[in-house]
Amino acid sequence: MTVYLVVELTYLDEGWRADYGRAVPPMVAAAGGRYLAAGAPDVLEGEGDAPDRVVIFDFPSAQALKGFLASPDYQPYAQSRQAGANTRMYLIDAL
Repeated sequence: MTVYLVVELTYLDEGWRADYGRAVPPMVAAAGGRYLAAGAPDVLEGEGDAPDRVVIFDFPSAQALKGFLASPDYQPYAQSRQAGANTRMYLIDAL
């Protein structure tokens, strides 16, 4: 069953972004994932600060998504992202 990954990022240091942007998209594709949307969100309702960026992906299954996130190849990039941004990730089942 298709799942969506929604990622909220608030940058602390953007130095990691260039390497991440080059290396990670092929890893996402190899796991069956696709980037669907990315950008600075426009808050339409609610309180509090918006993240700097929201990225939405789809993956063929929760297993494929979790496998990507746990993959040894991705780990150095996950660590650099975690050091350079406050991140929240949500897994949502497709309808």
